[in-house]
Amino acid sequence: MEEVVFFDNAKENVIKFFENEFENFPPLLMSHFLNKFNDILNWSEEDQKIKPKILFTDNIELFTKHIPKSHALTIFEDVDATMFNSRLKSILAIIKNEWCLFIDIKENKICYGIIMSFTSIKDRNLLQTISENSTIKDKASNIHAVLAMPNNFFTMHLHSIKGNDLTINFSLDKSKSNTFSSEIRDFVKCTFSKLRTTQRKLQDMKNLYLNIFTNVMNNVNGAICVIVDKDYKDNGIFQDGIWLTEPISFSKLFTQSKSYSEEKLQAFADLFINMLNFDGITIIDNQGRLRAFNVFVEPNLKKVGYIVGGARKRAAYYILSSKKRDIVGVYFQSHEGEVFFQELKQKNKGETNKS
Repeated sequence: MEEVVFFDNAKENVIKFFENEFENFPPLLMSHFLNKFNDILNWSEEDQKIKPKILFTDNIELFTKHIPKSHALTIFEDVDATMFNSRLKSILAIIKNEWCLFIDIKENKICYGIIMSFTSIKDRNLLQTISENSTIKDKASNIHAVLAMPNNFFTMHLHSIKGNDLTINFSLDKSKSNTFSSEIRDFVKCTFSKLRTTQRKLQDMKNLYLNIFTNVMNNVNGAICVIVDKDYKDNGIFQDGIWLTEPISFSKLFTQSKSYSEEKLQAFADLFINMLNFDGITIIDNQGRLRAFNVFVEPNLKKVGYIVGGARKRAAYYILSSKKRDIVGVYFQSHEGEVFFQELKQKNKGETNKS
């Protein structure tokens, strides 16, 4: 079970987590990491906010050996952790997207570098593979590794290859303790609830959406994505928007043939991200088809009630409060990185709203 810790005892719990998960972790490195903890949550380069992923390990070679199509590039080698702050700044200035900073702790040196898995957008990304790779898990008793991943501007998630997790929350708001991974997992499950295909191709589709929305989380300032039923016909709530004459079906791009175009799939994924990054709401259905974008709603403030947040958040709660039959769920992401997904439970036919 994942533990969520708030600011009052964060330092103590981070130290305890590393003591349990990473034997002989250098005290000087821990001190530097704790001092830069808040900076990592709010890191920016050239006015662009980034969410740096850091892999602490003592065997980077194991990851490159067992993670498909991965490559690690060592940039600095130091005798101790004295240069941590400088190394962090130099490397984070050049990495974006799926690159991950690694800190490899050897007996007589500390190596800093970057690692990435060069796989298809429909395959598990580097972080998913590290968490799920059975060979790496089997060797967890012989090596040590902890992933540090900012969820947003106020929470940091720590994951060890032994399978343990810790989330540190500085927001003073327990409602913001939801982690991106849990919210997006539920969102993706609903997105393909009515797609009928093989288990392998269904997993490819889920990986595709996980990768798209990981990119959105890292690079898009805010978004709302609404899931509707595959047979949804707009009844007015989403009329102020651009509805595609022909929905974009990602499944048809590659799941109906043995071969597909990676370039075409990537291009449509980029188009989806651009729509999510555009003003308004993006609408998909529960077969994973892209239906509309640049959609606006006018929230009924009396119905929604008092909401702490901007127009995007009020719109999300207004859609949830509408309880329309064919609206399946709402994904919300704020500028600060707050994320939630809420599913609307569908009523049985003949059941009416109770006032």
